[in-house]
Amino acid sequence: MVERHFLYILLLLCAAPLAAHAEDTLPAGPSAFVLIARLHALPGEAENVVALSSAVDEKVEAGEPGMLLHTFDANPNDSLGFVWTEVYENSEALVLHLDNADLTAYLEAVSPLLDVFTVELYGAVSPDAVARLRETGTPVVHYPNVLGYVRDLTP
Repeated sequence: MVERHFLYILLLLCAAPLAAHAEDTLPAGPSAFVLIARLHALPGEAENVVALSSAVDEKVEAGEPGMLLHTFDANPNDSLGFVWTEVYENSEALVLHLDNADLTAYLEAVSPLLDVFTVELYGAVSPDAVARLRETGTPVVHYPNVLGYVRDLTP
């Protein structure tokens, strides 16, 4: 009988911090989050994909202050594979990105040069922003927060 009560108390003590932390998930929308876009160029098109990506990168940097990080990386195991890594300040920044005419022109130009283009979202993204991204027709998987935090780096 004592063992059973001990196990019950142990279970409560272990579960309580997990439950409390899970309740503190980031609110969807006002939090920073990550977007990963995976691209795979058609044979002979990698240089063109890089050139188009370089041009849009400069335009995004100049016109989207809510884009906190925007990198285009090469797959070390596949010379035709690339990854956009993007960190957004909040869901509104993603909507602004989707409304960017330069992005629309880039996607129209680069899509015929690709055989794969997928997007993964990681974090507390508003349902509206996720829906807007899915409206583009791009395959999207959203990994919502279970727990975690965004550190405040303001001075």
